[in-house]
Amino acid sequence: MGLQTNGLSLEIVGREITGRPVQGKPRRPAGPYLLGLPALLLSCVLLVPIGVTVVAAFRTRGGFGFGNFAVMSDPSALHAVGNSLLWVMVAFGTVVVGFFLALLSYRLPAVTTFLQPALVIPFAVSVLVSGATFRLIFDPTPERGTITAVWTRLFGTSPVWLGPGLFWLVLVSAFGWTWLGYVVSLFRAGLDAIPDDVSRTITAEGVTGWRRLRALEIPLLRPVTGVVTLTLVIAAVRVFDLVLIVVPGSMQRSADVLGLNWWRATTTGGDSGRTAALGVVLFAIVAAVGLIGVRGLRRRRWAMPVTVVRPDPSVGRPKPGRVVRRFGWLIGLAVALVWIFPAVVLVATALHSPREAGLRGWWSLSGLGFSSFAAAANVGLFRALLSTLVIAAAATAVLLVIAVPTAYLVAWGGLPTRLGRIAMGVFVVLAVTPVQMYAAPLRDAIDTAGLAGSRVALALVHAAAGLPFAVLLLRSAFASAPPALVSEALQGPARQSAVLATVQRTYRPALIAVAVLEFALVWNDFIVGFLISGPGTTPLSLVLWGEARQFSTSSGPVAAAAVVASVVPVVLMLSFWRTVVRGLTTGSRP
Repeated sequence: MGLQTNGLSLEIVGREITGRPVQGKPRRPAGPYLLGLPALLLSCVLLVPIGVTVVAAFRTRGGFGFGNFAVMSDPSALHAVGNSLLWVMVAFGTVVVGFFLALLSYRLPAVTTFLQPALVIPFAVSVLVSGATFRLIFDPTPERGTITAVWTRLFGTSPVWLGPGLFWLVLVSAFGWTWLGYVVSLFRAGLDAIPDDVSRTITAEGVTGWRRLRALEIPLLRPVTGVVTLTLVIAAVRVFDLVLIVVPGSMQRSADVLGLNWWRATTTGGDSGRTAALGVVLFAIVAAVGLIGVRGLRRRRWAMPVTVVRPDPSVGRPKPGRVVRRFGWLIGLAVALVWIFPAVVLVATALHSPREAGLRGWWSLSGLGFSSFAAAANVGLFRALLSTLVIAAAATAVLLVIAVPTAYLVAWGGLPTRLGRIAMGVFVVLAVTPVQMYAAPLRDAIDTAGLAGSRVALALVHAAAGLPFAVLLLRSAFASAPPALVSEALQGPARQSAVLATVQRTYRPALIAVAVLEFALVWNDFIVGFLISGPGTTPLSLVLWGEARQFSTSSGPVAAAAVVASVVPVVLMLSFWRTVVRGLTTGSRP
């Protein structure tokens, strides 16, 4: 066959195909699959107990069926389901409020000056500490409770904030105080990552206000919204310790959630099949929500985690005027003062003697000193600190060693598409699985193996519980590296060092985020230690809980123990918060 163009004559000679075509698919090397073997084994720490719980839920005296799920007709169980769904709505509301606060700080950058540190501190402390702090603030006696004292001064009398119905205000306030900083920080990082040229183009076309929000910011923040929503839903469905420490014992059944209902059924000798059915119902609810939320973790075409060309400052966002900057500065200062106030109450209460803290409020100048810290030390506080440090460090080390190669396998290991999607779905479901789905069988297995009270066993459980979210986050970071750079790094050593340096800038923040968050979560954990741990481990949160059970008479030692328990995670978060935020939004940026 000949071809002539522009005075050139080309002759193309074809060759007839002979022989049979090669059938089937190319063989995939089995070596990369070994990277996921440790993750599979560690996941079995959760998967096997979950399977035991599912089987127990469907096993009846006559075989298998739905007989155990008749427990859901119990009014107390239905009430707990309703409250659990209400907590999911609280999580969504927190996401919405956090988004608009982030949008405010984006439009008024001066707000961030004071707002950022104030929002980070509550996120670093445990939910148990948050609950204790807000119980101090809403104490029903005007001599001790800040809100009660102010309300009584203004209106002559005050409602019982920890009474029927009103305790929800305290619960939601403590939950929002803990998580709003996380939400605002991630949304603000996503807004900052919107390309300036895209923003200027939208502005030039006259798209402003709500139209800009709907056309630009909300669509481009879907990946970040997925990460935030998934995290908040996990926190909401795991609400357990917050209710235990905030709501007085006589009214806890009014605030019952499925997790607490399950715990009461197990501690009162209830039928194991019916308690397993409660866990399965809770699991089904959160798994459905989690699978919807994971859509935000998938890469979008706007994902730009690696900055190849430095942005030109001349085309950045226009700076607001002096009046606007001062207005933003004042708003940021006001919100920061309000947000840091609970921490001030906690520290001030801890600096009073146990007797004075039980009689007067934090603003009293009598009884100042460190006797509450000494009282907290006498109940094993420092031994618990050492135990918690060992468990948190071991769990974080195990998690990193296993999660990194697994995330690499899922992102770059060449898994078949269907297998990769199945693996991601399993990790999502495990990430939102409530502890109640595996606590009872796992506790029984640990006792049978003679490991009750073992720090090693508890560290492995924490590593297994943190593995799914770590893999999802690291996989998103690995997958967001430019494919061309990854290919060059894998094909030869010619430019490997320079290429890998660029790739590492993508996933290093995610790696630091996984390490910091896992350490802080294990340090602040209560529910895993409470439901699974033996008395020999003595995690820090269990010591704090033991003191808080007599809250009215031990508010000083409780506050002191809470302050000591919060120092390490607060310092850790404040030191690495910017890197943590970059890591959480890598691969999820617009």
